[in-house]
Amino acid sequence: MPPRAPLPEPFDRGAFSVRDAMARGVTRDRLRSDDLQRVFHGVRATGLDPSLLVDRCRAYAPRMNPTHAFSHLTAAELYRFPLPVGRRSLQLHVTAPSPARAPGGRGIVGHQSRLWPLDVVTFRGLRVVSPVVAWCQIAETLGVDDAVAIGDWVVTGSPFQNMLPLATLDEVAAASGARSGGWGHRVREAAIPLIREGPLSRPESLLRLLLVRAGLPEPLLNAMCFTDEGEPIAVPDLAWVEFKTVAQYEGDHHRGQAQFRRDIRRDERFVDHDWTVVKATAEDLFARPRELVERFARRLRAKGWRGSIDLRHVGRFSR
Repeated sequence: MPPRAPLPEPFDRGAFSVRDAMARGVTRDRLRSDDLQRVFHGVRATGLDPSLLVDRCRAYAPRMNPTHAFSHLTAAELYRFPLPVGRRSLQLHVTAPSPARAPGGRGIVGHQSRLWPLDVVTFRGLRVVSPVVAWCQIAETLGVDDAVAIGDWVVTGSPFQNMLPLATLDEVAAASGARSGGWGHRVREAAIPLIREGPLSRPESLLRLLLVRAGLPEPLLNAMCFTDEGEPIAVPDLAWVEFKTVAQYEGDHHRGQAQFRRDIRRDERFVDHDWTVVKATAEDLFARPRELVERFARRLRAKGWRGSIDLRHVGRFSR
C-alpha cells in the first residue's frame, strides 16, 4: 500500500472540517483514510482522545457556529467545577445566542439564551461561557447546597489543581442578577449569601453548610491558627478560634502514607496547644449527618460554646 499523503498544515494535527480541508486540496479518498478520527459529522481529527471531554470539544469546534459557546454541564466540567457524583455527560452542551436557533445533532445538547460579549471567553483554546455564566446555568439543575459548593470553588480556586479563583462573589452576584426571573433564579438567590471564600473541596463546603444550618457558629475556613503566644500552628479546614476547636475533613487522599503522617503531625500540634480536633469522613457527612452535628456541638460546648442546635434543619447531601 502506498504511503498516505501528508496533510497540509494546519490539518496535520487536532481537528478540522472536511469542507476546509477539501478547499485546500485534500482529496475525498484521503479524508476517508482510517488514520483520521470521525468524532462528529463533517469533521476529521488526529491525535485526539474522545474519552476526554476537552478533546471531544476540540473535535466539535471546527463545525461549531462561531457565535456559539460550550456551556452548562460541559462548561462546568471544563472549569473542573466540583460536581456531585454522576453529574457528567458524554454529550456536549452548546449555547446559541438568542434569537439564533439552538444547535443540534448527534452528541450535542443545544441551548438558546441571551449571551453578551463578556459572557463568552476563550478557555483551553475553546469558546466557553464565562465561569459565572456557567455557574448560573449549572445552578438551574442543582439544589442550593451544590450551587453553594460550586460557588465556593469559583471564588476560591483550587491550589491542588493550580487553579486561581475564577471570579469574585460580586461578579457571581452580578451575573445572577442579570438573569433574574429566569430558570434557576430562586436557587441562585438562595445560594449567593451562603458562598464563602476558603473551602478547598465540595465536602468542606457541605460540612460548613451542615453545621451552620444546625445552629453552630460560623467557622473560619482554611485560615492559619496560632498559639496563645502568637506562633503559627497549622491551617485546618474549619476553625472556631474563640473555642480553640478545628475540623478536618478526611477525604480519600488522606490515606496516602505521606499525607497520613503529615495529618498526624498537624493534629498533634493542635492538641499540644490545647485545641480540640474534630474529624469527619464521607461516611459521617453523607450517611450520618445528625450524629456529626451532635459530635461537633459536644466538642464546642466542652470548649465553652453555649449555643443550641436544631436538628430539624439537618438534611442529607447527595454524594
